[in-house]
Amino acid sequence: MRAFLWCNGEIPSQEIISNLGEISPLFGVDGGGAKANSLGLNVNEILGDLDSIDNDDSQIKKTLLENQHFSDLTKTINELAKRGFSEFDILGVDGGDTGHILGIWGSLAELSQDLVIRLYHQNSITHRITTESGDFKFEIDKDRLFSVFALSKCQNVSIKGAEWEIFNEELDFSTKGLHNKGLGNPITISGDGILALIIEN
Repeated sequence: MRAFLWCNGEIPSQEIISNLGEISPLFGVDGGGAKANSLGLNVNEILGDLDSIDNDDSQIKKTLLENQHFSDLTKTINELAKRGFSEFDILGVDGGDTGHILGIWGSLAELSQDLVIRLYHQNSITHRITTESGDFKFEIDKDRLFSVFALSKCQNVSIKGAEWEIFNEELDFSTKGLHNKGLGNPITISGDGILALIIEN
């Protein structure tokens, strides 16, 4: 099952929201629920430690997730995964506190690899690729930029069909995967860890 999550960062453009079609079911990650609700979207439930919604007087269901060892995003996804959700489209991830921004990437690194996760930014989309994903294939226009970052240590990463290809190379968190280019043909990415594929709009 697929779920949409709305975090407490900057509100994405109307174009991004419209391109996603029907955003349902929609869950707020702490203060993100109030932001989505303010846009007239139907928020099914708000989850997290609820420290950012003190003045929220809406009738939206709220679920307190108390574990302070993990971020609200990680806790929310783990809770929804227990309910049977396995695919997550996440908005409101840009802007705000620097620690929270880095925490978004930390969530991608620590969540179960069998979950499909996409982040929607103002100028790009991030796809999480894991060992469970198998070969990740996508179409991209010629000269369109994308980047691939390792969020965990990977021994065998391959990128095929791009301007700069690699085959079974070791990749760790670094700038090595910054800015590759499409050639107008399908690209295939595979690895034995957790990767973040960022495709620029």
